[in-house]
Formats: sequence, structure tokens, C-alpha cells
Amino acid sequence: METEKQKGLEPVKVETGPIELPTIDVTPYVGKKAKITDAETMQGGYGYCVRVQTEVVETIGDGEKKVELRGSRIFGLQMDEDGNVGWGADTKLGHFLAKMKAKTLKELVGKEVTLQIQTSKTGTDFLSFA
Repeated sequence: METEKQKGLEPVKVETGPIELPTIDVTPYVGKKAKITDAETMQGGYGYCVRVQTEVVETIGDGEKKVELRGSRIFGLQMDEDGNVGWGADTKLGHFLAKMKAKTLKELVGKEVTLQIQTSKTGTDFLSFA
């Protein structure tokens, strides 16, 4: 088993405490239309998922502090007994595809969605879509 040092982590002595993190007010974008530009299959610690993203609706800042605002949504995927990865008709992704009149993930690209706010478990608002 790898030790923390092997993973690239080393203990450090640094003063820590609460800090103010930058926030972006996403409310001006609620209700605006945006086109889907990407539907990418990904794998993480909880299995497979699909990240669907819209075009950039605004770029804030510049240089290293540049932030591209876009709507995004993550849908979980399932694996069947044969090892095939996909979705069922009654899953959130299945319902979304049906609503968008798409049968495949590639068919989502170019479709228009309405942006909305979704709040994370930590209370951060981000752009999503229905």
C-alpha cells in the first residue's frame, strides 16, 4: 500500500483558518438559452457518469483568473451484468434524453437548454439546466 509520501503528500506547517473565497453571481443567467457543446463519458470514484456542458455564456476576468461560465450537469451511468455501461429509460439521463428528443449522447450536442441555478451540498450556486 502506498504511503502518503509516495502519493506526493508531505506534512507542512502553515497557519490555517477561515478565508473568503471568490464567488460568482449566476442569477443573471437564469432563464437564458444555451446550446449543449459536449456530452462526455467519465469515470470516477463512484463509477461512470456523463458530464453534459453548454457553450460558454460569459467569460469573467482575464489571465490566470479567467473563468468561463457554462451550464453543466452530471448524470450517473449504470453497469449491467455483462459489463455494459449505459442508462435505463427511467433514469435521470433517460428522461433527459427523451425530453431533448435524442437517442444517443452525441445527439445532445447542438440542442438548446434553459439555464438554471443548482445549489451544491456546500451551498455554492452553479449553472445547470433542466
